[in-house]
Amino acid sequence: MGVSAGAHDLKHRRHQEARVPDADGASLAAMYLYGDVLESVVERVPAADLAAAARVSREWLRAVRAALRRRPRRLPWLVVHLQGPRSVGGGGGLRCAAAYDPCSGVWLAVPAAPRHATPSHVRLLRGSRGDRVCALSLSGLAVAADPFGTTAGCVAPLDAPTVWRVDPVFAAVGDRVVALGGACRLALADGGDAAAVEVHEAGGGWTTCDPMPDALRDSAAATWLSAAATDQRVYLVERTTGWASWFDPANRRWGPTRRLGPDAAVATWGVAPGRVVGAEERLVLFGAKRADKEAECTVVVQAWEVDGDTLEQTPSASSDAMPPELSERLFPRDDIDDDDDDDEEELDDRSLSIGVCGNAAGGYVYNAAEPANGAVLYELWEEGKAKGSTTAVARWYWVPCAPADAAVLAQPLGRAILACSPVGLDELALAVGARGPR
Repeated sequence: MGVSAGAHDLKHRRHQEARVPDADGASLAAMYLYGDVLESVVERVPAADLAAAARVSREWLRAVRAALRRRPRRLPWLVVHLQGPRSVGGGGGLRCAAAYDPCSGVWLAVPAAPRHATPSHVRLLRGSRGDRVCALSLSGLAVAADPFGTTAGCVAPLDAPTVWRVDPVFAAVGDRVVALGGACRLALADGGDAAAVEVHEAGGGWTTCDPMPDALRDSAAATWLSAAATDQRVYLVERTTGWASWFDPANRRWGPTRRLGPDAAVATWGVAPGRVVGAEERLVLFGAKRADKEAECTVVVQAWEVDGDTLEQTPSASSDAMPPELSERLFPRDDIDDDDDDDEEELDDRSLSIGVCGNAAGGYVYNAAEPANGAVLYELWEEGKAKGSTTAVARWYWVPCAPADAAVLAQPLGRAILACSPVGLDELALAVGARGPR
């Protein structure tokens, strides 16, 4: 037999609630939202608000965790670290960040880090667990403790590499940090190598390893190399020629060196971690080339899945092209019609520059020369759903540039570093400044 509440009881309950003037949002929320209803609501809350929701009460914290376990948010965030021009008085200039939540499709403005927390000039450290900004000085290497680079501390201050580097590739593979190339030729000792490689062990120091392969030596700098870090290796691809290799820091050895050639017309290359199938690592290789005159866009962007061991295209895999309307937004048409002169076409090819950051779930492709144009989110097939698929990319999605980013990048010396990382509740709390539980 059912039990119902009369109109008088409901009216009496409303009067009781109205007589509680000090009732706050947390207590009222606890009255009406609990159990499965609360979890269902939390599942629809944007990630930027989850940190605040988790601090309403212990029950809300359990609901947030249960919702994330039931519907994990796979895709990593895009984090753009911005640096404006130096001030007239010689200060470090503007340093701030903006983060894009792919689940809710909104940008989060990250408060500027304290001046003493992060130096004005930062570098990027590719990581198998997420990218981080870092600062290299004569005294050491400081790596930010969170994806946004907002905390005053760092993971663990490291000694500076034994070779002074001005444009190195930094990568974190497990508990090891790898420094590749980018050495200052003027500061090299006799017999020094600009393509030198060093590995830092946890709790130890830097160990010198074999330098980069010959095919990469002329481009041994972060400016000319696209890098991807996984749980086992660092992968390097020369942006213009397509020469590639990988380095295993645990065993201190280089893998095969191969010139990637899915399409000879590609003018610029980028690489990101791909799916992990069983125990095998795979990569996603991106290439950009000029389109035909009759094409819908000026630049065609394609993606291929590559075997991590052999650096060869995976069997039965085909290229997956970015939709023309998205590549056109990344590389818009020039106001002046293209000339038919071969020299000008070659110059335009050299001006193409593609940037990629991502992990095994997906990532972002952007115009490295004009990051203010925006980015394209790509999502990879999940391992269980990838059977029978011939491409690695499941979908493409447009990500507009954050308004604050565009304002900084419009300045003559505006600079941006695009990174990619999973973001947890604790890291979100640091970014949004959420308060603790009531």
